[in-house]
Amino acid sequence: MSGYHRSRERGGGDEDRQKRVYVGNLPPDIREKDLTDLFYSYGNISHIELKRNQHSAGTPFAFVEFENKRDAEDAKFGRNGFDYDGYNLRVESPKGSARGGYHDRGGGGRSSFGAVKAEVEAEVEVEEDQKDPLQGGLTTDVS
Repeated sequence: MSGYHRSRERGGGDEDRQKRVYVGNLPPDIREKDLTDLFYSYGNISHIELKRNQHSAGTPFAFVEFENKRDAEDAKFGRNGFDYDGYNLRVESPKGSARGGYHDRGGGGRSSFGAVKAEVEAEVEVEEDQKDPLQGGLTTDVS
């Protein structure tokens, strides 16, 4: 039992987007259950989307969606900068204007092309935020 339900049909409205948080700088061995354990105390989780970023040697990131936007705000406040297993978590509002996810296509759980494109665009915006404008590359966080 995972503690949240996975909605198959995903919307993309502003209200839904306010219920989501981006979680970055995750350890490479992170699992959905670990994310549930990290965020369940802030409210009911309706969806977790864990991704492995192929452009950063598999560095994982996630989107956690709560049932209401207040819980998402509380999670950002409570977990941004949190030290998780030696990794300083980055928890913030997702970037981009749309979000991907599961689309109901008669029983399939795969994203449509448009949803995948939106996810990739969101990933690119996140990566752009991590660049050091003085060096033109990704910033390195030395702890």
